[in-house]
Amino acid sequence: MRGLGLLFLTLVSLEAFDYQLSPVKVTEDIYCFWGKPEMITKENGGNMVNSCFVKTEDSYVVIDSGPTYSYAKQAYEAMQKVASLPVNYVITTHAHDDHWLGNSFYKQQGALLIGPREYEQSIAGKTYSIKPEETRISQIVSKDAYEGTQIVALDKVVDQNLSRFKVGDIDFVLKQLVPKAHTISDLIVYLPQKKAIFTGDLVFNDRLTSMRDGSIIGNLKAIEIIDEFDADTIITGHGTRTDKHATEYQKAYQSQMKEKILEAIDEGVGLENITKVVPMEKYKNDAMYEELHKRNVLDAYSELEMYEGEEE
Repeated sequence: MRGLGLLFLTLVSLEAFDYQLSPVKVTEDIYCFWGKPEMITKENGGNMVNSCFVKTEDSYVVIDSGPTYSYAKQAYEAMQKVASLPVNYVITTHAHDDHWLGNSFYKQQGALLIGPREYEQSIAGKTYSIKPEETRISQIVSKDAYEGTQIVALDKVVDQNLSRFKVGDIDFVLKQLVPKAHTISDLIVYLPQKKAIFTGDLVFNDRLTSMRDGSIIGNLKAIEIIDEFDADTIITGHGTRTDKHATEYQKAYQSQMKEKILEAIDEGVGLENITKVVPMEKYKNDAMYEELHKRNVLDAYSELEMYEGEEE
């Protein structure tokens, strides 16, 4: 009996963090695991990001592999309940680690990894600039949640030159829309036959965006281009709204912020007072307002202070 007890304890200790993933069908052949509208915590294991997959005739294409190896493994197991298919491609939309730390699981499955140049240059080049144990998520989530997570290099890099590939009868079009938006290398994934577009973190809804690595001007330009696709389905990096109007929340937030900050600059308001002048209380009850809004205003002010208007 003692031996069975020790075996049970051993099995429990080896059990991975349970992400309780259940795919949601967004439209025909497109499914997502929705992230929680909150900060990364030990309790959520970094599950605050949307990770999606497209079912083709003979395989899956994953867009953003999620925050850990165990997350990706559990997502894959849930996908097999939809259809028993391999994952042949994994697309990383940008270099923030909640979107790609599951890549190593899919690499083990033989998937081809595709992503932006910033990932390859700053994250997983021949000489890694960071170690797996030093990522943002590794510093917060439990060891059980992070177990097995590694940083792996991409197989194909995409930048502002359009990239296209076909899986079954579905075309996948990848492109960086502007030089700097949410980050310095954000990719969109467009499926013309489905009239669907994956925006990554160029667009948030259900919660405020984070602008720490980006450009408010560039992000608004990217959203303008996304709207020009006239897609029926818009799947964002965070948030569950996926209809034609999925960009409106962030567009309104950043447009109003830009206008208010420019007005404040014209009135001589300095950096030390800008967060008091631009509280944007309309959003104060929205998810992540307390954590992100003041920082967003400061980041936007630093950029807009030198702004000279739209280029002709």
